Amino acid sequence: MNASETVGAFGGSVYVVGNVDSQQSLQISCPKLQLDSSRANTWQCHVNTDGELVNSPPVGRPLEQDSGRLCKYRGTCSSTPILVTPYSSNLDCVSAAPRYWETQTDVTVEVGVGWPAVEMSVVEKKQVDRNVWTCYQPRAWSICVVDCPQHRGFCTRVYDEGRHILCSTNTLSGVPGTQTTLSYGVVLDVGGRRLAFIDLNNNAVLAKFYVSFTELLYPMFGVGSRECNYSVQMKLVSGENIEMTDTKKALIYTALT
Repeated sequence: MNASETVGAFGGSVYVVGNVDSQQSLQISCPKLQLDSSRANTWQCHVNTDGELVNSPPVGRPLEQDSGRLCKYRGTCSSTPILVTPYSSNLDCVSAAPRYWETQTDVTVEVGVGWPAVEMSVVEKKQVDRNVWTCYQPRAWSICVVDCPQHRGFCTRVYDEGRHILCSTNTLSGVPGTQTTLSYGVVLDVGGRRLAFIDLNNNAVLAKFYVSFTELLYPMFGVGSRECNYSVQMKLVSGENIEMTDTKKALIYTALT
């Protein structure tokens, strides 16, 4: 543990980003989050024994889609929602504070290309499971790796409440046999009304949003159908499992300022 890291609540860590020796520094919390296996849409995907979201049903017949499971969304959510107020009597919620988490997703193109492959988002509670993908929804902020018709290749698309606002090109090759790991980070400061997505492969802040949140927030994680000719395994990286490099700290600081 270095001078800019302390142990935080919920099994996570707290880091100082920015210039540590000046007033131009910020604390960022990395709480421990988990993919919710009990809410995964098992007609489309499942959370395996390693805690990874995989774009195929579990072995054997899919688990029953009971009232607790997502029925439309092709993925799952975090098992812990995020508060929009600093304090609550709900002990299942993580307290509101600037925070950071990331994903690492292994993608293998099998035959041709498909649309889409991977999605990460932050969604208000009433919008959870309203659509196959959150990128089409109001009160949802998303990045989605898609076979982009505009650029004729896989892009990382950014969406603001259902509106496509930009593309980061050349994310993934559609050539059969292509294997790659896509890494993205999410920076969320509820009190400061800031939300940002980071492309960790290219060390770039993709987009920053200024939003007044009104409901509990859910981190959402989606994977495309296996029928789209690729395999996907997404790992949620959070808490003490995050490797906090100087480059990553600089990106997070940029996202918050």
